[in-house]
Amino acid sequence: MSVETHSHNAHHEDPDVVGSRNRLGVILILVADIAFALSMVFVYFYLRAQNVNDMWLPKATEEHAAIVAVSSSKAWTVTAIAAVGLLTHFYALKGARAHNDVQLKLGSLIALIASITAIYFQYNTFVTAPFTFSDGAYVSCFYLFAVMNFVHLALTVFISFGNWNRARLGLYAANVWHVDIVNVWWVWMVVSSLLGAFCLSFP
Repeated sequence: MSVETHSHNAHHEDPDVVGSRNRLGVILILVADIAFALSMVFVYFYLRAQNVNDMWLPKATEEHAAIVAVSSSKAWTVTAIAAVGLLTHFYALKGARAHNDVQLKLGSLIALIASITAIYFQYNTFVTAPFTFSDGAYVSCFYLFAVMNFVHLALTVFISFGNWNRARLGLYAANVWHVDIVNVWWVWMVVSSLLGAFCLSFP
């Protein structure tokens, strides 16, 4: 019996090793996502500068009204809410590292609420937009940023719910690398939202 137990434990990986490998996986995924987001920034300003056939913001025609850029205030609002979520998740991470369960649960819950609030506002930005996908280059870029941010926020809601639920169940007593990984995602999600809001500030 003791031999079998020893043999089983010999194949058990240290949680820190597993956490390090998972962090690397997340970082590699983020590298691909970052490259995509930066390419969108380049495309936005490239198309804006070229303005081929005046199709960046098409002027009024007999069949269609002029396309006017929307205010970037909603994009900045989403980014601000996401930043609050990041700060509260970092608060939760500090609690996890200090083995403070109350701080971990509270920070995780507020971060989850912030992510849900942000995705609601993000959804509202493109359902209330006064144009459709085919209304020029600016509009295409607008929807591309809006949809990308919505997808990022949807993932954030899912991840934040799992993080809060694990904290609620007391599953972070032994190690906290899961919370660390979630924090890395939160940082990138806020940065990507910031990039979109920045671009849309220059219609």
